[in-house]
Amino acid sequence: MKIYEYKNYEEYLDNQIEANVKKLKNIYVEKKTIRKICEDKTVAGKILCHGTRNAAEQFYFKESFPDAEIIGTEVSHTASKFPMTVQHDFNNVREDWVGYFDVVYSNAFDHCFDPISTIKVWADQMSPTGKLYLEHGYGPDDNNARPWDPVEIYDDELRQLFNNTGLQLESTFESTGLKGKVPCRVYVLTK
Repeated sequence: MKIYEYKNYEEYLDNQIEANVKKLKNIYVEKKTIRKICEDKTVAGKILCHGTRNAAEQFYFKESFPDAEIIGTEVSHTASKFPMTVQHDFNNVREDWVGYFDVVYSNAFDHCFDPISTIKVWADQMSPTGKLYLEHGYGPDDNNARPWDPVEIYDDELRQLFNNTGLQLESTFESTGLKGKVPCRVYVLTK
């Protein structure tokens, strides 16, 4: 695993916000990925999506779970432009979210500040029967430590991270991001 080294937390935030603003119209997640998650987790009343940029994930989940409470997080001030989205740094704990969500989804793990701490935060947000769906782009153009995507991590390292943090890997499935341009793997995790 490689992690881009920032001078400080503020530099991390500045890079994340700058990248968000530049990529605001880009949609990474594909609808078929969210459909597959909904087929796996057939009952979900509370769904949390981390690093959503423009709320695409929330809208895709809403198609399968129209009555669910769906929240997306975005670290940038642009969060206020999108429904079902709150400005929040997904690396940080929100006490009211601990143990609350049936589904926690993200394709932005490569944007985290501290992978071990962040995966623990996300795991703690799952309800007792909840699942964490972590989508990771592993293609050579996508999985590189750099200022806007600070975490470069490979399959064996992710599996070890899950094991070290007490998460159970239930299954995986292949997916793609950016309209089929990026090979991805979705890890289905439970406590």
